[in-house]
Amino acid sequence: MRSPQPGPLRVTQFAATGVLELAVVYKVTYDFSPGRRCRLADEQIPLYEDAAPHEALEAGGAVSYRSLPEVIGFKTGTDVVVQASAHAPRPTPMMRAAVQIGEHSHAADVIGRRFCELINGEITFTPPQPFEEMPLRYENAYGGRDQRFEEALMKEVERITPPEHMRRAKPALGAIFGANNPLMYPRNRFGKGYILEHRREFIEGRELPGLENPADRLTPDRIVVENPLGWTGQPLPIGFDYLDPLSFPRSAMLGMPPACNLSLNSAPEVTSGLIPSDFCKGNAFAGSPDNIPNLIHPAGSRCASLGLWMPFLRGDEDIVLTGMDPDFPVLPVQLPGERPEFATNGPGLHLDPQLHLVLIDVRNRLMSLIWTGSTPSSHRLLPGQDQELASTLRIQMRKV
Repeated sequence: MRSPQPGPLRVTQFAATGVLELAVVYKVTYDFSPGRRCRLADEQIPLYEDAAPHEALEAGGAVSYRSLPEVIGFKTGTDVVVQASAHAPRPTPMMRAAVQIGEHSHAADVIGRRFCELINGEITFTPPQPFEEMPLRYENAYGGRDQRFEEALMKEVERITPPEHMRRAKPALGAIFGANNPLMYPRNRFGKGYILEHRREFIEGRELPGLENPADRLTPDRIVVENPLGWTGQPLPIGFDYLDPLSFPRSAMLGMPPACNLSLNSAPEVTSGLIPSDFCKGNAFAGSPDNIPNLIHPAGSRCASLGLWMPFLRGDEDIVLTGMDPDFPVLPVQLPGERPEFATNGPGLHLDPQLHLVLIDVRNRLMSLIWTGSTPSSHRLLPGQDQELASTLRIQMRKV
């Protein structure tokens, strides 16, 4: 079977709602400048088929995603992803970064470097250091892993385990304590400030998050979790970039709900209406492999940060970015006001394109829009038929 060449157009199939459908996925990239309608970019970026990480912010640190697979046939709305850094006009200990789409606002408090201190048995936070720039990435949000706790736990396991047993168990322990270990913060495995035990050596000098949800700030009295299963009471991470598929709630929507000592339906993501109440359809590890497709929620393909899951946008909206550009503290971005029209040389293919993704790369002044049109399909495509069909498509951009 031939692999399709990278490009901005793909044909795929899906059955997200139980009915087989054929989808055309089309990506258009634009240059934008403040206050002006964007224009078609000279170089069109191909659709990404695989996930790719950002460059690491620090040596050995966890790294969030720069891109996620884009050949997705079904979504429940438009994902808005903004890749940027917060920029202060002068050194400041705290500022606000925000995305405004119509009446909807998504904002974060951006805070200079702070650390935990333990004074007379009481946890305190050091004053934030002034900064001028901070990447708006999940590495700087609340979460991550308590490596000091994990190292102490591993030493204790080694102390009480006979050497021969330990030798045999090490591969399994390595997997448990690897990149996706169950002691990580389920909402954000890339962040900082997650502490699992009230011990001086676990608390002193721990760096705190630089991005916080203004309505759910981290405080000294809630920084120590004590029980990893009680994570739902911890702060909601705030972000603007791609939402990790292995982080809650996407993990639960894909049939991998994290362990919890309370019902996940009581999580604030549900009670505040950020995600649908039926987001979790079961655990893929607790049933037959044949049932796994039935456990995937239709919203599992949403890849934007919570708070940036929009209803389907038209494609002519104005988006205002605050605190994300060194030259324009308030940066207006106008969507292009056009949408694709798909046609074929053969029998008519009736598609109504919907806007699945708006990706804004502030530093490079680029914006990519992904449009997807779908229609019921009576049979599965044979190998190569997706490319044959794509080659017959004609695309014309029409004003919205």
